[in-house]
Amino acid sequence: MMRAMRNAWLTKIPEKGSYSRDDEVVAVLMDWPLGDKTVTVLASSGGDASLYTTSTFGIIGGIGHEKVRKAATDFAGCAQNFLSLTKPTSDFSYPDAVTLRFYMVTASGVRTVSFPLKDTEDAQSPARALYICGQNVVTELRLITPELK
Repeated sequence: MMRAMRNAWLTKIPEKGSYSRDDEVVAVLMDWPLGDKTVTVLASSGGDASLYTTSTFGIIGGIGHEKVRKAATDFAGCAQNFLSLTKPTSDFSYPDAVTLRFYMVTASGVRTVSFPLKDTEDAQSPARALYICGQNVVTELRLITPELK
């Protein structure tokens, strides 16, 4: 079910009115490898936020919480700053265990960029900036999920 929800965001065409330009990031997905699983952090410019995994765990419904909405819109805005690093794609496969991958959904199609996971430790790398924005979404989602506190 989690994979289907992830793929729904990657394959749906943004609704008119949800963007002002064809190259505006309306959703960003971060595929983050953790051991033999992958965590996907989803954030939209409309404030949707969810966490999907390749196991059975996930968190959905973040849009109902102000701090989650803010983290989601911040992540989408951050992704917009790095759109020039991406390339168009229709391949939505998960990355390997040492690669961090971002998908940016725009009205003109889905774009992607990947980084070695270790680049998240380099203060000068765009991977770090994007990763931190994604982690802010994870933090806010965890704070609204009582069983994870």
